[in-house]
Amino acid sequence: MDVDLESLTRTSGEWLKATGPDSDIVMSSRIRLARNLAQFPFPSRADDSVRAEVDELLKTQLAKHPAGRKLNYIVVSGLELLDRQMLVERQLISREHSESHGQRGVGISDEENVSIMVNEEDHLRIQVLRSGFALDDCWQEINAIDDAIEADRTYAFSDRLGYLTACPTNCGTGIRVSVLMHLPGLVHTKEITKVFQALQKINLAVRGLYGEGSQAMGDFYQISNQVTLGKSEEQLIRTIKDVVPNIVSYERRVRQELVSKNRRGLHDQVSRAYGIL
Repeated sequence: MDVDLESLTRTSGEWLKATGPDSDIVMSSRIRLARNLAQFPFPSRADDSVRAEVDELLKTQLAKHPAGRKLNYIVVSGLELLDRQMLVERQLISREHSESHGQRGVGISDEENVSIMVNEEDHLRIQVLRSGFALDDCWQEINAIDDAIEADRTYAFSDRLGYLTACPTNCGTGIRVSVLMHLPGLVHTKEITKVFQALQKINLAVRGLYGEGSQAMGDFYQISNQVTLGKSEEQLIRTIKDVVPNIVSYERRVRQELVSKNRRGLHDQVSRAYGIL
């Protein structure tokens, strides 16, 4: 089903409502899967006619409500720049998807916690979002959606390399597990550098608000896996689940110390920032 973007402007995604676990620090959890159809070239190697064929085929597939999920389909290639930017800001499409060319679209759930991009870097970019620290919920849903689509469509897959993707760094599981965290305490005390160094040692990436290639804004950081090959999805999720609670505790401790030592100064800073807004 196609949808008018006007309906999205009157709502807010469930993952933005700060109702999930530890949502005072973990703004959202997200799991993304990259998938390609076996019988078609990657989008970067496909001409406009092939892109159009893939788009129509997958649009029809998503209309079957994979795993019981009703998805509203938006033709991204037909949107104005401002409308595409709104979808990027809501984390429903990537910047690359917004700026790409040729026929492409995205299926979005009513709650805006599931989006499936068609003809991004890969034929399919399936993502599930949740408020707060809720990776298990994300995995349970995205795994069911992926299985439902794969039951009808043959994915590009290698017994040696796993799921084949346009970018070699996504081969294997094709999974990106990430949490978006708000860490003003660690930034203010300059402790954030220690966190970055510790994460790099265990092959976790730290990115900005909009993921790969984006800069940090407002002390928001995405923490995600870098490795997708040689480990199972469960192992990669477990790595993030083991690390994030430590960062949450660190941020809370630093916030408490800042308040206890300089409540008046912090109040002044926040009030000035609020006044500028």
